[in-house]
Amino acid sequence: MEDYTKLSVDDFLNKVADRTPTPGGGGVTGLAGALACAMAQMVAAYSKRKSTSAEDAEAIDAAILKLRRKDEILRALISQDATAYQAMTTARKATFAKDREDPDLEKAYQDAVLGAVAVPMEMAATASLAIAEMDKFKNIANRHLLSDLAIAAVFARATARAARCTLWVNVAEITDGDQRAKLMTNVDRMILHCASHLTAIEAYVHRTLEEGE
Repeated sequence: MEDYTKLSVDDFLNKVADRTPTPGGGGVTGLAGALACAMAQMVAAYSKRKSTSAEDAEAIDAAILKLRRKDEILRALISQDATAYQAMTTARKATFAKDREDPDLEKAYQDAVLGAVAVPMEMAATASLAIAEMDKFKNIANRHLLSDLAIAAVFARATARAARCTLWVNVAEITDGDQRAKLMTNVDRMILHCASHLTAIEAYVHRTLEEGE
C-alpha cells in the first residue's frame, strides 16, 4: 500500500478528490490529527525562550516529545487506514462470492472489520491524548502563538469526531451487538474528553488575547 505521507500536499489532495476509495475519510482524519500535533509542537518550540524558567523549559520539552510521538502515530495511521480498508474489502468479496455461508470466511471478514475499526479508534485515542498535552502547557505557551494552539486543539477534537464518523460505517458490520455498543461508548468518551480540553484551551486563549489577562 502506498505511503500517503510521502506525497506532496497537492498530490494528496488530488488523490482524496479522485474517484478512488483511499485515501478517504480515514486518511483525512489521520491527517487532521497529525496537523494538530505538528502545530502544537511548533507552538511549544516557540514557547521556550531565554527567559523561560528551567521548570517551564522541562515541561515544554516533555510536551514536544509527547506530541511528536503522537504526530508519528497519526501519520502512520493515514496509510494504515487504507491497508485495513483494503483487507476488509477483500474479505467481504470472498465472503459474498460463496453461495452458502462459510464460517471461516465470515470469521475472516469479522476480523478484517475489527482491523478497520481499530484504526479510527486509535486516531481518536491519540488525538485525545494530544489535546490533553496542549491543555497542560497552554499557560506557558508563547502568547503570540496562542491562536495557533487553539487551532491545533480544534483539529484534535475534529479528529476524534471524524473518527467516530468512520466508525459508524464499519461498526455496523460487527455481528456482536455488545462489542458494537462498547466501541461507540469508548469513542464518545474520547470525544467528551477532547471537548473538555478544547473548552479549557479556548477559554484561556480568549481571556489572554481578547481581555488582556
